[in-house]
Amino acid sequence: MSFFWDLVCMLFSQLAFFCGGWMFFLRYLFKDYEVTRWSIQAAFAATFMLSCTMFELIIWEILGVMEESSRRFHWHLNLYLMLVFLICLLPLYMCYLVVCSLGVQKQRKPLSGLLWCIIFYFFWKLGNPFPMLSADHGIFSIEQGVSRIGVLGVTIMALLSGFGAVN
Repeated sequence: MSFFWDLVCMLFSQLAFFCGGWMFFLRYLFKDYEVTRWSIQAAFAATFMLSCTMFELIIWEILGVMEESSRRFHWHLNLYLMLVFLICLLPLYMCYLVVCSLGVQKQRKPLSGLLWCIIFYFFWKLGNPFPMLSADHGIFSIEQGVSRIGVLGVTIMALLSGFGAVN
Protein backbone atom coordinates (compact mmCIF):
# COMPACT_ATOMS: atom_id res chain seq x y z
CA MET A 1 0.00 0.00 0.00
CA SER A 2 1.10 3.56 -0.47
CA PHE A 3 1.64 6.05 2.31
CA PHE A 4 -1.68 7.75 1.58
CA TRP A 5 -3.70 4.55 1.98
CA ASP A 6 -1.74 3.66 5.09
CA LEU A 7 -2.61 7.08 6.50
CA VAL A 8 -6.31 6.64 5.64
CA CYS A 9 -6.30 3.19 7.25
CA MET A 10 -4.63 4.53 10.41
CA LEU A 11 -7.03 7.47 10.66
CA PHE A 12 -10.03 5.16 10.26
CA SER A 13 -8.75 2.75 12.91
CA GLN A 14 -7.95 5.64 15.27
CA LEU A 15 -11.45 7.01 14.84
CA ALA A 16 -12.89 3.56 15.56
CA PHE A 17 -10.69 3.19 18.67
CA PHE A 18 -11.65 6.68 19.87
CA CYS A 19 -15.38 5.94 19.50
CA GLY A 20 -14.90 2.53 21.12
CA GLY A 21 -13.04 4.11 24.05
CA TRP A 22 -15.77 6.71 24.49
CA MET A 23 -18.49 4.05 24.46
CA PHE A 24 -16.51 1.86 26.87
CA PHE A 25 -16.16 4.83 29.22
CA LEU A 26 -19.85 5.67 29.14
CA ARG A 27 -21.38 2.19 29.18
CA TYR A 28 -19.04 0.09 31.31
CA LEU A 29 -16.50 2.12 33.22
CA PHE A 30 -18.70 4.86 34.64
CA LYS A 31 -22.23 3.71 33.96
CA ASP A 32 -23.33 4.18 37.58
CA TYR A 33 -21.54 7.49 38.06
CA GLU A 34 -22.27 10.81 36.49
CA VAL A 35 -19.22 12.14 34.73
CA THR A 36 -20.60 15.24 33.10
CA ARG A 37 -17.36 16.76 31.83
CA TRP A 38 -16.91 15.87 28.20
CA SER A 39 -13.21 16.71 28.46
CA ILE A 40 -12.64 13.83 30.91
CA GLN A 41 -14.39 11.46 28.54
CA ALA A 42 -12.39 12.77 25.57
CA ALA A 43 -9.09 12.46 27.47
CA PHE A 44 -9.85 8.84 28.35
CA ALA A 45 -10.94 8.05 24.80
CA ALA A 46 -7.83 9.68 23.31
CA THR A 47 -5.51 7.78 25.65
CA PHE A 48 -7.39 4.56 24.87
CA MET A 49 -7.12 5.32 21.14
CA LEU A 50 -3.36 5.89 21.29
CA SER A 51 -2.79 2.73 23.33
CA CYS A 52 -4.85 0.58 20.96
CA THR A 53 -3.16 2.14 17.95
CA MET A 54 0.27 1.28 19.32
CA PHE A 55 -0.88 -2.29 19.91
CA GLU A 56 -2.29 -2.36 16.39
CA LEU A 57 1.03 -1.18 14.98
CA ILE A 58 2.84 -3.99 16.82
CA ILE A 59 0.43 -6.55 15.32
CA TRP A 60 0.82 -5.00 11.87
CA GLU A 61 4.60 -5.15 12.24
CA ILE A 62 4.37 -8.89 12.86
CA LEU A 63 1.96 -9.43 9.96
CA GLY A 64 3.71 -6.99 7.60
CA VAL A 65 0.52 -5.12 6.75
CA MET A 66 1.88 -1.63 6.02
CA GLU A 67 5.06 -0.33 4.43
CA GLU A 68 7.99 -0.22 6.82
CA SER A 69 8.52 3.54 6.46
CA SER A 70 4.83 4.18 7.06
CA ARG A 71 4.77 1.96 10.16
CA ARG A 72 7.86 3.72 11.50
CA PHE A 73 6.30 7.15 10.90
CA HIS A 74 3.03 6.20 12.62
CA TRP A 75 4.90 4.53 15.48
CA HIS A 76 6.96 7.67 16.18
CA LEU A 77 3.91 9.89 15.82
CA ASN A 78 1.88 7.78 18.25
CA LEU A 79 4.78 7.55 20.68
CA TYR A 80 5.25 11.33 20.69
CA LEU A 81 1.52 11.90 21.13
CA MET A 82 1.34 9.37 23.97
CA LEU A 83 4.29 11.02 25.73
CA VAL A 84 2.71 14.45 25.35
CA PHE A 85 -0.52 13.07 26.80
CA LEU A 86 1.13 11.24 29.71
CA ILE A 87 3.71 13.87 30.64
CA CYS A 88 1.98 17.16 29.80
CA LEU A 89 -1.75 17.12 29.09
CA LEU A 90 -3.14 14.60 31.58
CA PRO A 91 -1.16 15.87 34.61
CA LEU A 92 -1.96 19.48 33.67
CA TYR A 93 -5.67 18.67 33.44
CA MET A 94 -5.58 16.79 36.73
CA CYS A 95 -3.89 19.81 38.34
CA TYR A 96 -6.62 22.03 36.93
CA LEU A 97 -9.33 19.74 38.34
CA VAL A 98 -7.61 19.72 41.76
CA VAL A 99 -7.44 23.52 41.78
CA CYS A 100 -11.10 23.71 40.76
CA SER A 101 -12.13 21.25 43.47
CA LEU A 102 -10.35 23.34 46.11
CA GLY A 103 -12.81 26.13 45.38
CA VAL A 104 -10.39 28.61 43.81
CA GLN A 105 -12.42 31.01 41.69
CA LYS A 106 -9.73 33.32 40.34
CA GLN A 107 -6.34 32.42 38.91
CA ARG A 108 -7.23 28.77 38.24
CA LYS A 109 -5.05 28.41 35.16
CA PRO A 110 -1.89 29.99 36.61
CA LEU A 111 -2.20 27.96 39.81
CA SER A 112 -2.70 24.72 37.92
CA GLY A 113 0.25 25.61 35.67
CA LEU A 114 2.43 26.23 38.73
CA LEU A 115 1.33 22.93 40.28
CA TRP A 116 2.10 21.15 37.00
CA CYS A 117 5.58 22.72 36.90
CA ILE A 118 6.27 21.39 40.39
CA ILE A 119 5.04 17.92 39.43
CA PHE A 120 7.06 18.00 36.19
CA TYR A 121 10.20 19.02 38.08
CA PHE A 122 9.90 16.06 40.45
CA PHE A 123 8.97 13.75 37.58
CA TRP A 124 12.09 14.78 35.71
CA LYS A 125 14.29 14.52 38.82
CA LEU A 126 12.97 10.97 39.26
CA GLY A 127 15.13 9.82 36.36
CA ASN A 128 18.39 11.38 37.53
CA PRO A 129 19.65 8.30 39.45
CA PHE A 130 19.31 6.22 36.29
CA PRO A 131 22.02 6.98 33.70
CA MET A 132 19.85 7.18 30.61
CA LEU A 133 21.63 9.98 28.76
CA SER A 134 23.43 9.17 25.57
CA ALA A 135 25.47 11.34 23.24
CA ASP A 136 23.10 10.69 20.34
CA HIS A 137 19.96 11.97 22.04
CA GLY A 138 19.19 15.20 23.83
CA ILE A 139 17.77 15.67 27.27
CA PHE A 140 14.18 16.02 26.00
CA SER A 141 14.11 12.99 23.70
CA ILE A 142 11.77 10.04 23.33
CA GLU A 143 14.21 7.84 25.25
CA GLN A 144 14.20 10.18 28.24
CA GLY A 145 10.41 10.37 28.39
CA VAL A 146 9.82 6.65 27.87
CA SER A 147 12.44 5.69 30.45
CA ARG A 148 10.96 7.99 33.09
CA ILE A 149 7.42 6.79 32.34
CA GLY A 150 8.70 3.22 32.56
CA VAL A 151 10.40 3.76 35.91
CA LEU A 152 7.32 5.46 37.32
CA GLY A 153 4.98 2.79 35.92
CA VAL A 154 7.00 -0.11 37.28
CA THR A 155 7.23 1.58 40.69
CA ILE A 156 3.47 2.19 40.86
CA MET A 157 2.71 -1.37 39.76
CA ALA A 158 5.06 -2.73 42.44
CA LEU A 159 3.40 -0.60 45.09
CA LEU A 160 -0.07 -1.69 44.00
CA SER A 161 0.85 -5.36 43.88
CA GLY A 162 2.47 -5.14 47.31
CA PHE A 163 -0.63 -3.48 48.69
CA GLY A 164 -2.83 -6.11 47.08
CA ALA A 165 -0.73 -8.91 48.55
CA VAL A 166 -1.04 -7.60 52.11
CA ASN A 167 -4.62 -6.39 52.01
